Amino acid sequence: MKRGPMLETEILKRGDDSGNGTLIKYTSATGAVIKAIGVPLSWKSTLGPTWCYVIEGDDLTLVDPGCYGSLSYLEQGLKALGRSLTDVARIVVSHGHMDHDGSCPPVIRKSGAELWAHEMYGFMLQADRGDVERGWRREVQGFEAFEHSETMTRAMEHRELNHDLVLDHPVTDNLQAGGLTFYHTPGHSPDELCIKFDQVLFSGDHILPLITPHPSVAMSYNSFQAKLPSAYRGENEIYGLKALLTSLKRMAELDGNLTVLPAHRAFFRGQFNPIGVGRATEILEHHRNRCHELTDVMKSGPKELVAITREYFSNRELEEQNFFLAFTEVMAHIELMQEAGDISTHGNVSSGNAWSNGLGPNVLISWDGTDNFSGLIDGL
Repeated sequence: MKRGPMLETEILKRGDDSGNGTLIKYTSATGAVIKAIGVPLSWKSTLGPTWCYVIEGDDLTLVDPGCYGSLSYLEQGLKALGRSLTDVARIVVSHGHMDHDGSCPPVIRKSGAELWAHEMYGFMLQADRGDVERGWRREVQGFEAFEHSETMTRAMEHRELNHDLVLDHPVTDNLQAGGLTFYHTPGHSPDELCIKFDQVLFSGDHILPLITPHPSVAMSYNSFQAKLPSAYRGENEIYGLKALLTSLKRMAELDGNLTVLPAHRAFFRGQFNPIGVGRATEILEHHRNRCHELTDVMKSGPKELVAITREYFSNRELEEQNFFLAFTEVMAHIELMQEAGDISTHGNVSSGNAWSNGLGPNVLISWDGTDNFSGLIDGL
């Protein structure tokens, strides 16, 4: 056994070095037991598994049942724990990305389990997210391969399969129900939840060890604002890096004795990676540093977003999904710097070439020599 902060850990079954197929038992100081199943992704990835957390009580609860296309691994994991899909009474989804909720339809069909997620998740099930955002992506040189990639094909299949899901229990911020406390932590995804149980915080993709969550872009809010539930149509608090950093600050202020159980990298390359809520502050500082690093790229003069992306990530192979992730990562930081007044844009932004955030494929971006973004972050 190996002891992490507040939890004892025991490997019940070893899978591969990344954790795929691994079963883990966590025990808190109060005696609460949580089991974890390393559910592999169903496409080639270096991320490692999605960790599906199993809470056994009067009813069986799964937190993030895992990837679309990997149901058999979830079934095998439950069988090794002496349970089956038919035992599942409740599924709690941290957010609606296919490596987290992709197995919801078959699990619900076999078990009749209730589906719990943030109320925004119910809206996102019906929203044609890919169709709405595909328009601006088509204008970016380098996105063509991503649009025709295996990842996008699976994402479209996932959307169709999940379209008929019914959100039985829409969750709101600070709700306490079923032995859980729910915190709305948007930024990576507008419906992201962190979920407190006993002395544990299930963090989904919001707080991760070893890696940092990918921020959404604030521009997405402009695309969906008119269609959002009325409570979310005011100021944008659910999309973009600013939303992510605000949520991270909030989680960092929770009880420091909480142990964070993330959806990825909890166990990776043969070792545990225990973290607490203080990891949220480390991630926030990572994004502040990334803003500083991007100013170095822009010092040499105005550049388009694609050029900034390729220069900043010049040590990586940017193809298909990697280019999409790198480009939107840079754009999320540029949006924050734009709001802080640290950058200027040049070009015919009124000609229709600019997007709703004032950026675009033919828009040049220059740094104004300030770092107001740092004060903006401090003031969140």
